[in-house]
Amino acid sequence: MEINEVVAKNLIAYRKQRGLTQAELAEMISYSDKSISKWERGECIPDLAILKQLADFYGITINDFLNESGDIKKVKQKRKFKKRHIIVPILSVGLVFLVAILCFVGIMIFAHPIPQKAYLCFIYALPVAAIVLTVLSSVWHLKLLNFFSISGILWFVTLSLFLSFNSTNLWMIFFIPTVLEIMLILWFFLKADIKEKIFSFGTKNKKQKRDEQQKLEQEKVNEEKQKEL
Repeated sequence: MEINEVVAKNLIAYRKQRGLTQAELAEMISYSDKSISKWERGECIPDLAILKQLADFYGITINDFLNESGDIKKVKQKRKFKKRHIIVPILSVGLVFLVAILCFVGIMIFAHPIPQKAYLCFIYALPVAAIVLTVLSSVWHLKLLNFFSISGILWFVTLSLFLSFNSTNLWMIFFIPTVLEIMLILWFFLKADIKEKIFSFGTKNKKQKRDEQQKLEQEKVNEEKQKEL
């Protein structure tokens, strides 16, 4: 099978796997449906920049477009990716609380007298679990989980301090995570807005360049027709 046919086959497979028509895909990636139709008929191959854009859109690599079994590979990788993002955090948090349980049991068995605040083993496990989730969400670029895990660190650390010390006015420390939480929310939405503006600006420039290129191609075609006449 020729490379044009392989790429065309995979382009069709990935688009249909997303449940998109050629017109819908064209609108999402800011290209004409005529271009997509040519690619999927195997008349021409998209250049590397377009293939990279399509690969990022589908969550795959450019090499997957060159593989005859690329659609099967994508499904398997996607499932493994989702399972890992669910199982690993659960196991990590479970391990943290397992350590907390062992510490609590050890205190209850060997400490004499038994401390009144032995339950703090579980309270201290909360910020540790939040830190673990923050690290995992940062590595995997899971923005929503990262937001909630950082919020968890703020509030769980404050709660741990509040329950660890006896002070009349210690409740006032909750003002600190309150202010930090507001700042975190503002930063989260500000960052999202900046990324959206950058993306829309980049898309607008690509569309403008493509329109100019199509205009130049049309002018060349018209000139050739006039010469023939």
